[in-house]
Amino acid sequence: MFEAIDGSGKRILIHRFSVHELKAMSLRCPYCLKPLRVRQGRRPHFAHISACSGESSLHVSWKRRIADSLMNAGVRVETEWTIGQRRFDLWIPEKEIGIEIQRSPMSADEWIRRARLDAKQGQTVRWIGFHPSHGVTFRLQGWMRQAFLENEYLDLIVDNQIRRFRHPLPFAKHYVYCTVQSLSLSDFLSTELPSFPRKFSMARWQGIVLRYRHRPFYPSLPPRMLKLPLYEAGFHLLNLPSSVFLPISHLLSYPVHPFEFQMAVFLRLKGVYSSTALEQAVFHLLHRLDIPFERPIIDLLITEWLERIEEANRLF
Repeated sequence: MFEAIDGSGKRILIHRFSVHELKAMSLRCPYCLKPLRVRQGRRPHFAHISACSGESSLHVSWKRRIADSLMNAGVRVETEWTIGQRRFDLWIPEKEIGIEIQRSPMSADEWIRRARLDAKQGQTVRWIGFHPSHGVTFRLQGWMRQAFLENEYLDLIVDNQIRRFRHPLPFAKHYVYCTVQSLSLSDFLSTELPSFPRKFSMARWQGIVLRYRHRPFYPSLPPRMLKLPLYEAGFHLLNLPSSVFLPISHLLSYPVHPFEFQMAVFLRLKGVYSSTALEQAVFHLLHRLDIPFERPIIDLLITEWLERIEEANRLF
């Protein structure tokens, strides 16, 4: 267990505090509210002083529901199955697929650790999260971004169903706009990702951009990188060209606001884009922000960016 709550109900993530600090806190389980203690094993973690399943009622009910659905379809399934160094909520022996129902918040680093362990053990895992609201836009929890980047999809429980979210388009640092599809049992169990076209509503995207343009401008990038150059060039959110607010999926790879990133590049290039100039501007910005990058991802980003600019020029 890597999460607890303190006496005021504030969420405490174990990797953000030293063991000494944690031991001085009064910590409780976010599910059963029973006291926790800090254990120092191979990785520091929280442990119950008394017994607790560590699962919310919603988590338990969906685990039971998914297991019942699989068994009714003739699929053998095991619950709370331990294999190697991992324990899965559900395990399908015939296909060697583990199912993890992720109700509580989990960091990207923890998801990566588990994903690497699964890959090392040669296991396929289906992660199922919970949609915090409804519709095609939602806020990404830490692990969800990594799942999108690694798997190219995200399965979420929404409207009492499991739906598959594809083609994420970031429009804020933690928010995405997606294509959503119904999920059949065969698709869920398939090890191949079925082709599914991006269903994109330009009207919806324009609404997202319009709301962003009219809100107070408090960028997360340092003032010297965006706000000052923007005003010195005589621009404001309201008079920037539409080509600065493009739906670029590969910007999800970087922990930066996608519109701010596009604005900073636009100002550096003075609105004149070419493949070479765009590549240099992207490298320069990532370097200044101290964000690690991989060349293949940059190449995909540049290609998509230029395609979106061409589309925007045709439309506007």
